[in-house]
Amino acid sequence: MDMSWQTTFALACAALFAAIVPGTLGYTTARLETADRQRAELVRLRAEIQSSRQTPQQPTEPCTSAGTTTSGSSLPSHQSSQSSELSESDESTP
Repeated sequence: MDMSWQTTFALACAALFAAIVPGTLGYTTARLETADRQRAELVRLRAEIQSSRQTPQQPTEPCTSAGTTTSGSSLPSHQSSQSSELSESDESTP
């Protein structure tokens, strides 16, 4: 059973064609489906951002100036109480 080189070449090309074309089509289809899903997700996120910008949001805490607390001191409460204790102990010393 002697095949000519042309027949061998034709069978080899057919085998390559049979392997490459479906693989390429599958890869391309998967990439396009992924792009469609990402586009849909982007549209959803844009709509979510737009709706959150249109919804008025109330602040959870009242605004204070930077570094001060409600007592008016810029020190944390435990530090201000310690500093007042130190000044009282200095006054009681003879």
